[in-house]
Amino acid sequence: MNTSIHNAIKSEYERRQKEAYDNLMFRKKKAYAEIAGLEAIEDEIHRTGLRYNKMILLGKTQADDAVSELLSQIDSLKRKKIQLLVENGYPEDYLEIKYSCPKCKDTGYIEGGSGAVKCSCYKQQLINQLYSYSNLKLTERENFSTFNENLYSDKVDKAKYGIGISPRENILRIKERCLKFIENFDSPDEKNLFFSGPTGVGKTFMSNCIAMELMKRGKTVLYQTAPIIFNIINEYKVRAFNDDDFQDESYKSIFDAELLIIDDLGTETQSAARYAELLTILNVRQMNNLQRPCKIIISTNIGPKKLYEIYTERVASRIIGCFEGLMFVGDDLRKKL
Repeated sequence: MNTSIHNAIKSEYERRQKEAYDNLMFRKKKAYAEIAGLEAIEDEIHRTGLRYNKMILLGKTQADDAVSELLSQIDSLKRKKIQLLVENGYPEDYLEIKYSCPKCKDTGYIEGGSGAVKCSCYKQQLINQLYSYSNLKLTERENFSTFNENLYSDKVDKAKYGIGISPRENILRIKERCLKFIENFDSPDEKNLFFSGPTGVGKTFMSNCIAMELMKRGKTVLYQTAPIIFNIINEYKVRAFNDDDFQDESYKSIFDAELLIIDDLGTETQSAARYAELLTILNVRQMNNLQRPCKIIISTNIGPKKLYEIYTERVASRIIGCFEGLMFVGDDLRKKL
């Protein structure tokens, strides 16, 4: 594993912690200047807290009268602080530090059953670093907040589009199905998604929408094209063959990320080895999904029937059986933007 990647992540957490602290100091300075007595109350809370901690270190318990009295004082002071904030138009948590990730408080680690474990935000940072943010950067502008169904035609033309409803109604149905996929993401019974359709009809956009929503919920997402994924696998196998101790986090992430989005399936170099690798990805992630969320979205220009012409029977059958197909139709949206 490249040490520079972990160092980069460590530096990012240090930056986040400093930013959170600096923002808190700015808010405190503003509130102290505008609310008389607030700073004195906070100082008293701090001093009382120190006395409380000292007594606990000396072996006192919360059942002791003196310790109980200190706790009561702290609670009373905190209520006064909140009252002052609210009366002056501030949120009651205005003087609490705000972390980018409340779960780990921007440390990258949370307490687990056997000690500290990496937070989901750390795992996502690792993926982002490994793939130089790859296509996940697109989620900044491609997400449900920028989704526009009006870009799709409302005309029904079965001869042109191959379906009995308009492209607009079709994309709205797909959107609803994708929202259901997000809501049920943790369920092992929730099927993977297979996006098919011509170029420029919204497959990548919808994948990014899902990626953004799941990342907001603390899920790890890996988005890569099929050719790059298979190149990563090939490079790993070559290096691991020459070094039994070789470890590759980018290879590991293909199997471990909670959501793997494989874009442009079918554009990779076709070979029996690639078919076996794809089957391994499908099988391993399906087994992992029984224990924890480990879903896949495949996006491709080829339809379900074409799968059987390109891939082996085992690969095509696994995709058809474990994925729900969603067909994207319409005119090339890029010409309308």
